[in-house]
Amino acid sequence: MDSTYMELVHTWADEGNQPVGRSGHRIHCTDSFLYSVGGYNPNHGPLREVWRLNLSTGQWEQLSCPATTPEASISHSLASHQGDLLMTGGTSYPFGSILTSEVLACDQQTGEWRPLHTSGPAPSPLYGQAVRRAGDYMYVVGGTSGFHFSLQAHALHLPSLTWTRLADNDAPNKNDEPLGRYRAEIGVAPGRVVVVGGASAFTVFPLDQLPVLNVNSGKWEVQWTKPDPVMQVCPSPRRCHAAVQRNNELYVLGGTDGEEVFNDVWRLNLLSLAWTRLSLTLPTPLYFHDAALTKNGCLYVYGGLDSVGSDQRSEAVFRAHLEAPPLLEAAWGAFTGQCPSLLSTDLTFTNNDLVAAGVPRSMVKRLARLPKKTKDH
Repeated sequence: MDSTYMELVHTWADEGNQPVGRSGHRIHCTDSFLYSVGGYNPNHGPLREVWRLNLSTGQWEQLSCPATTPEASISHSLASHQGDLLMTGGTSYPFGSILTSEVLACDQQTGEWRPLHTSGPAPSPLYGQAVRRAGDYMYVVGGTSGFHFSLQAHALHLPSLTWTRLADNDAPNKNDEPLGRYRAEIGVAPGRVVVVGGASAFTVFPLDQLPVLNVNSGKWEVQWTKPDPVMQVCPSPRRCHAAVQRNNELYVLGGTDGEEVFNDVWRLNLLSLAWTRLSLTLPTPLYFHDAALTKNGCLYVYGGLDSVGSDQRSEAVFRAHLEAPPLLEAAWGAFTGQCPSLLSTDLTFTNNDLVAAGVPRSMVKRLARLPKKTKDH
């Protein structure tokens, strides 16, 4: 990826009903939508809500409201499975006042939440865990209660909803194993889980050495990483960064060491543990933001803070392609970009008109909007 350009996505909403800036949220992308779950804004408090952003039109729509969204919706774990958003862990405000390990599912079409009944040894109730979906499993590592910092590792087998404990490292530096942490990120490769950064109460962890879990043995080992071959350096220590995984590579974006906030983007090969500093940068330094990928490799970044201790939260959405998009995706992007009428709530054409004009039905479906909600008086 040679581009240094990350594009600002122009967003809008009916009647000004647009989400406020936030941190501590989590996002997920399909080819059609970006979903944002929860978060925190000091001027609004906990944001118990789910929003979806139409990636073709830039329209925000609220999918779930505070009355129905789970209370522990700050610094939770988020993954997806079969049309659901899956949330586990998390807290509310004051941070640590509520803790949970329940797995909850949100229907991506209706916004309806329901609990999932899991079996097996579940993670402890914590917040700030790292999560990664890989195949049929959702991996959850680390987290904090606000006082205690964990490096527990669990995997949820999604078809059977069965938890497996991969590693139970809950004692400080037990047997010289790596220390517990929160707001780290993880990558999952065959036979291993790699933990990148994070922090405990007094330590922000380095990225030149990373805890690596052998999934088969359940043993942690701290391994040295290889620096960028050109710059001969590794990323700075950081927490509250964002990361996305594509194949066996983890892309790490921004974060903070508690003093400086970063805008850099790095790629880690999860097999060789070799770092590459990318020319791509975030348009502004960010931490407590989140990132997600579409299936076709389009990277989205949303929310966060740009300076330590700020009471301002970003409402910006940025995107960049990690690789050249397929021809159909490129054509669709050009079409929607040149048709401002798609952004109107009073369309002069129907979806059938677009199909009749030769637009593939699979792409037209991306223009779907939520049904209008009637107000009770």
